[in-house]
Amino acid sequence: MMKVLLISLASSTTRRNNAEAILKRHEISYDIIDAVDGRLGLDPLLQRYDESGFIRHRGRKALAGELGCYASHILAWQQVIKLDQPVVVLEDDFILRDDFCALIEAAELWTNKHHFIRLEPWKTKLFYSVVQQNEVKLVKFLKVPQCTTGYFITPSCAQAFLDASEKMILPVDVFIRNTYLHRQAIYGLDPAPVKPGGDKHSTIGCRKQKMMQPQVRMKKLITRLYSSFLCALVNITSR
Repeated sequence: MMKVLLISLASSTTRRNNAEAILKRHEISYDIIDAVDGRLGLDPLLQRYDESGFIRHRGRKALAGELGCYASHILAWQQVIKLDQPVVVLEDDFILRDDFCALIEAAELWTNKHHFIRLEPWKTKLFYSVVQQNEVKLVKFLKVPQCTTGYFITPSCAQAFLDASEKMILPVDVFIRNTYLHRQAIYGLDPAPVKPGGDKHSTIGCRKQKMMQPQVRMKKLITRLYSSFLCALVNITSR
């Protein structure tokens, strides 16, 4: 069984304890990545926030929790490179299928060629099957879903993500979705071994509030159209 990195705020004791209990119940070896609390504004990684770039892409300023989440995944990617092996990254609010370990073992066979494998469900219909092992299927996304509850990542993909994260201009899940930024193909596992736990006490906050100035909305629209075009090209051509 490959290494699991658990991203968890030290202050969120209930979520951490629940996550650890689940992993121990499945007899899964893991290390904890102490998540960055963006509300405190202390971690140097938070200085990567590019406010103008974020507003251009999202039509609003970043939430402190979004920046902390992004910084926490950066810490996980750095650890993947240190370990020099494919790793499962989990945020601490998750539910595992009973056959989680068997599904992960199947997916591990594909990490030599496929460097980012999403482990949670998706709704998009824009994907196609790449390979199948017994009842486990690997799919390639032509439209990448959001959310970063759980994923496989290899050192080469982690490095590509780090190289493209010198500035934080998007939430981390949207960054991964925007493949033109990092040029990594995004795959998924079917059946999905992980799903979000649905904790309503998220530290990220509400991401629906927008800035209403016409020039902000226009810049966002232009950026979105341009990004969507580039993402489509990358998603079709990347392997």
